[in-house]
Amino acid sequence: MDHLLLPLLNAVDEQELQHRSEELLVIHVRPIIRQMLQQRLGLYVNAQGVNTTNHDAEDLYQEAMARTVEVLHADQRLLITIQNFERYVGRIVANICVDYVRSKHPTRARLKDALRYVLRRHADLGSWQYHDALLCGFAAWRNTGKRPLDVSDIDTKLNAFLAARFAHDDVKVARLSRVVRELFDWIGGPVEVDVLVRMLSYIRDIREQQIESLDDVELENSFRSSIGSAESNVETHELLGQLWRVVRRLTPMQRDAFALRFCDQDGRNLFTVLRAAGIVDWTDLAEGMGRSAADIARLWKEMPMDSATVARELRTSQANVYKWHFRALQKLKAELQ
Repeated sequence: MDHLLLPLLNAVDEQELQHRSEELLVIHVRPIIRQMLQQRLGLYVNAQGVNTTNHDAEDLYQEAMARTVEVLHADQRLLITIQNFERYVGRIVANICVDYVRSKHPTRARLKDALRYVLRRHADLGSWQYHDALLCGFAAWRNTGKRPLDVSDIDTKLNAFLAARFAHDDVKVARLSRVVRELFDWIGGPVEVDVLVRMLSYIRDIREQQIESLDDVELENSFRSSIGSAESNVETHELLGQLWRVVRRLTPMQRDAFALRFCDQDGRNLFTVLRAAGIVDWTDLAEGMGRSAADIARLWKEMPMDSATVARELRTSQANVYKWHFRALQKLKAELQ
């Protein structure tokens, strides 16, 4: 049993049980829910679970809190079985996120389920863990050290794939297992499962509302993972210094879209992370962002922002924010590898 839950079992009355539950929710549960909603879906809520511009974010936060409260007030026999409470909460939020994606993007979700079935059913295909990524490809590539291919610009090449492999066939009605094998043979190496889903969505012309924003979240998670993988403070400092140099070279719109939305694993915004590491001071931030010191101070208090808030700040559409942010992440990930 997780030691975090012991105070609940030792509570002498209902009042103490309620007090201990609220402590757990504030100190441990809220940060996990906020972080996972941001990482998995790109949805932001403040410390009180509020986002006045995105009711979906608020609803998902409240649903995660409600499910966790049910667990905390469940039969003690359930609490005793929980070995890692924070991981248990993480699974609750992850399931909520999966359900949300399925409801918003059912065709894409069905395609991913079908792909997983194909990878399991056919002996010559497979998926495997590679560091923090789930790769897929021909089973013969497993444990060979083949690295995932850089497919940041793969969409521009998929028309060539269709011309070469499906010039006389309709790829939309072809068996998925055949399309997958043709893709693996064409690219010559493993890819991340989510990348393959994006490729299949493109060549089968699967379009759903805000599909670009999901790709944005997937790439952002991959980028955040690369930032968090440094093994020492020295490596982290060097990586953040390089990050800042690349950010300064982005176009103004890409730079703003990335910087205003950025948050690290602990929920800190970009300016806070860079200043804490000694990379920049306020003058450096103003110069690098092309803004006044007063503007930087104002923005710092409001960051990290969700896409709707960034769109209002930049006086543009959310679609433009998604596009600029996605392209910024592509450039940053390519230069920081």
